Amino acid sequence: MMKPRPIAAVALAAVLLAGCGASPGGGGADTPAAPAAGPAGGGEVSVANCGDTYAYSTPPARVVTSSTVATEVMLALGLKDRMAGTVAAKDIMPEYAPDLAGIKVVAESAFPPPSKEVVYSVNPDLVVSGYPDDYGPKALGDRAQLRKDGVNTYLLSGSCPGHRAKVDDTYTDLRELGKIFKVEAKAGQLAAALKAEVDAVVPRDPAVRVFDYAGGKEKPQTSGSAALSGDLFERAGGKDIFPEVTRFGQVSWEEVVKRDPEVIVVEDQVFEPAGKSIAWMRSYGPIRDVTAVKENRFVVVPVNDLQPGLRSGRALKTLAEGFAR
Repeated sequence: MMKPRPIAAVALAAVLLAGCGASPGGGGADTPAAPAAGPAGGGEVSVANCGDTYAYSTPPARVVTSSTVATEVMLALGLKDRMAGTVAAKDIMPEYAPDLAGIKVVAESAFPPPSKEVVYSVNPDLVVSGYPDDYGPKALGDRAQLRKDGVNTYLLSGSCPGHRAKVDDTYTDLRELGKIFKVEAKAGQLAAALKAEVDAVVPRDPAVRVFDYAGGKEKPQTSGSAALSGDLFERAGGKDIFPEVTRFGQVSWEEVVKRDPEVIVVEDQVFEPAGKSIAWMRSYGPIRDVTAVKENRFVVVPVNDLQPGLRSGRALKTLAEGFAR
């Protein structure tokens, strides 16, 4: 069994840290600091996102990020001074924690997503999110209506409805957000560093049968093969035992037993910590003969590492190492 090569992560970290703190001032207060000037050249910029096109005559100056992974992308691009607010900042990657100082936290938790009233309280001109539910009826509402209100939106493209998420989607997001904010060079550096980190991971060969456990006891939940986890599993040398479940859904323990996963990936969540989930599965009689349970082959991955964004490299290394055990 081949182990992943632990290279390229240093390159990505260097680029990410260069983005953090690159913007002076304490953007995110009620009146953000004046944005640093972008490269020469003006004119309207158009970007495609989830099947629609959005136009920007100038870079947005009051951005709200409504998910942790979106916040990380903005900070990595050096755009702290453009941020009027953020949501769910507690789980941010350590390299970004210092850069959050001065950015207003408009909601402590992303689940349930914040309401339109909460987000509008900081007068945004753009909302960037990693979760499609943020634009649902119980949250911000329809993106077309938000645009009529004068608020543009961007959804990290791996989460676009009906789309099969891929790691490559993050390269697209960096390129498009780089255009919007006129930081194309920085975006290109980030994309190249992330790609190098991702490409450095050697998949487990032969592939192992994997069950993605996203919580639930009576009926287990799984993220689905069209979620980013599906692409990550394949790149790390795993085969999802429920390929027919395309998006987050429930399955049965009986079917888990029949398909006999060799590895169970446990999503570590605030509301269902991985340690408790693993202890429960070890004690649950009906699955005691599943290979992964008998051999104690559980791989713990933070839930945000399986979301579109800058964490794909580290998620792949965790998965490939776990699959190879």
